[in-house]
Amino acid sequence: MPAGPEDVFRGRPIGRRLFIVLLGAGAAGIALAKHAYAGDDATPGNVATSVPVGSMTPDEGREPSEGVHPNIVPPERFRYYSVGDIPDFTERAWRLTVDGAGLDGGMELRLADLKAFPNVAIRSTFRCVTGWRVRNCVWRGVRVRDIVDANSPNAKAKHITFYAGDGVYTDTLTIGQARSDHAILAWELNGRPLIREQGYPVRLIYPDMYGYKNVKWLRRIEVKPVHDLGFWEQRGWDDNAYVYTPPSNG
Repeated sequence: MPAGPEDVFRGRPIGRRLFIVLLGAGAAGIALAKHAYAGDDATPGNVATSVPVGSMTPDEGREPSEGVHPNIVPPERFRYYSVGDIPDFTERAWRLTVDGAGLDGGMELRLADLKAFPNVAIRSTFRCVTGWRVRNCVWRGVRVRDIVDANSPNAKAKHITFYAGDGVYTDTLTIGQARSDHAILAWELNGRPLIREQGYPVRLIYPDMYGYKNVKWLRRIEVKPVHDLGFWEQRGWDDNAYVYTPPSNG
């Protein structure tokens, strides 16, 4: 998710001039990025494909901090952003709260509890609105809708706000978007646990939209009747940041 003037990829700052330009561009920046990536696999049927969970191995790719897979040609590398301090969770201490007026239930999940839900894996291209992308990402996790459905959604379940563990970053999907086969809570990339900069232990992955919608370091999911503007949407970015033009009923 594009966030703040520090790009922690290999410890290098993203550059304040670029940051100011991007911040000023707002929704216009997204329009340019959509134009740049309207082709190749950025179509409704091709944004993500299901992958058998058992087929994932560490050989499918590596985090850029560990080296770049031969099939990923630079500059197709992750760059890591944060608007606040990058939180440092331990698996033992981490909890995910699921609550809100849109649920008749609620729960607090440990990582082991989350992993006990039916696991899924999707292969997709991760796209940042600033112009870079990483292809052939295989994410493992559980579908958002399975977590929501386990907590008895009611008529007020219209939107879901996702809260990052940095205490600053949030973003929101409609309940329809969050129920997509492609919307998952991921703890693994290419057969390896997420690294801290990538959102360890759990992040939202929704490859139909640009990376800033994919909240890292998840700590809370709130199902509610109202739509909250996320961190960057409050600063002028597009709320529906699709990498393609969605169907009219999307």
